[in-house]
Amino acid sequence: MTAAAATGVGPVDSAVAWSVAVAALAGLGTVLWRMLRAVLRIADRVDEAWEDWAGAEARPGVPERPGVMHRLSGHDERLDDHERRITRVETRLPGSRDP
Repeated sequence: MTAAAATGVGPVDSAVAWSVAVAALAGLGTVLWRMLRAVLRIADRVDEAWEDWAGAEARPGVPERPGVMHRLSGHDERLDDHERRITRVETRLPGSRDP
């Protein structure tokens, strides 16, 4: 007698077959649900990273957040200002060379 042999009782065989089918569908549904949750978590992280890069407009109760490029342009402006100030100080030092 093999493991897949029928019991010979129709209702029992039918109940076993249906139980196996329901368990398989429940397992497949669980696997698909977990995969969907993982994909949604990754999508949320990608969305957060994009919002950090591009910035976010102001909403009621939430201030505007500038993006990376906007913040870098501010850093460039401050760096240019520091370079001008350093050059101005260097030209006043004795023995300095003219820029």
